[in-house]
Amino acid sequence: MTVPQLISRLGLLSVTTAALLVGGPHAELAAERADWSEVRLLSYAKDIHDDCLTLDTHLDVPIVMRRPGFDISQEHSWVHDASQVDFPRMKKGGLDGGFFVVFVRQGPLDLAARTHAVEEGFLITNLIREAVTEHADLAGLATTPAEAMALREAGKHVVFIGIENGYVIGRNIDLLEQYYDLGVRYFGLVHTLNNDLADSSTDRSGPRHYGISALGKVAVEECNRLGIMIDVSHASDKSTWDILKYSQAPVLASHSGAYAAFPHPRNLNDPLLREIAANGGVVQMNVFGIYLEDTPPDQARDDAIAGWRTKFDAKQPWSMEVDIQRRIEIMGIKNEFPSSMSDIPTVADHVDHLVKVMGINHVGFSGDFDGGGGVRDLMDVSQMMNLTAELLRRGYSAEDLKQMWGGNVMRVLAEVQRVAATLP
Repeated sequence: MTVPQLISRLGLLSVTTAALLVGGPHAELAAERADWSEVRLLSYAKDIHDDCLTLDTHLDVPIVMRRPGFDISQEHSWVHDASQVDFPRMKKGGLDGGFFVVFVRQGPLDLAARTHAVEEGFLITNLIREAVTEHADLAGLATTPAEAMALREAGKHVVFIGIENGYVIGRNIDLLEQYYDLGVRYFGLVHTLNNDLADSSTDRSGPRHYGISALGKVAVEECNRLGIMIDVSHASDKSTWDILKYSQAPVLASHSGAYAAFPHPRNLNDPLLREIAANGGVVQMNVFGIYLEDTPPDQARDDAIAGWRTKFDAKQPWSMEVDIQRRIEIMGIKNEFPSSMSDIPTVADHVDHLVKVMGINHVGFSGDFDGGGGVRDLMDVSQMMNLTAELLRRGYSAEDLKQMWGGNVMRVLAEVQRVAATLP
């Protein structure tokens, strides 16, 4: 038995990852593929996608689905209508499906605003369910790994449901069970601003609870009881440590990155990465440019973005029509200044670091599409195989990529559901 095989037998690492840690086949695979053409890499990527369950854990497509006349069964364009996700482009990109996200922007912490957030949360959840029912020939709702595999084998897209911001339950923990009954299988306590449950990683006002609140702890316990994965994306470091302390099941970071690769507060530092892995969890690497690296100076781009912000900051109160125009115009700016965007190799650098710290079995992928995600040559779900090709170029094996594209997050969901079955 080789040293990599021994390491693999003793833990959760794949043989390829174990070999990487002792300087083995990863480098050899990369050297072997160094002269492969892009066509050959993409052909191999397609074979891998065809052979495994491929999931993106954070698709903000419900934001776009609320537009009048939007049809997810028809192909759209990120350039012309600021849309990054639909079923035809999923097929082109070799993506079986993923988690459609229930997201309500954080607002005031008063009764009226909380009530509105709850109403919006259930409206969006039911919108997802209705879209799946309407296109039952193309997709189905999944709540377990087995259901996801059955849908894939039937040639249908897999739709899970996740919640990004705990604002949608207000202060009523009992609503988590209602969401569970509707199919929700992950729950993020907080978004970009502090709320009743937890502190955010990006709230400039500073901590509200210095971690998660007493209510947030109850929410963690209820998610464990029900079998809902807890998403630590957007949570502050202290909030994430608290979640890891109180959760009896592994956790998910549905769209995050490596702080060591780029020190943005939304990214996870190495001690947190190690602890998430030690608890059996998974971190899904995102492709949101501002979380990946500093963008190079570009005065024309900066002026365009400043004008865009000024224009839409003044348009209050928020409305669906304003949000649609806002998104279309920012996509236009990205299209006009593509050189200012991040790229796939930078995403892969983050992946390399996550794998080095956590191991292959704790890393996955997410585009954060329709929510701000996108880098050069990976601007919508039709381009997913470009990321696979880059990782193949770097020496990742087919088995590694199968784990990262769906195997890991399904293992976590299965374990969360197993733990729930043991709790009263």
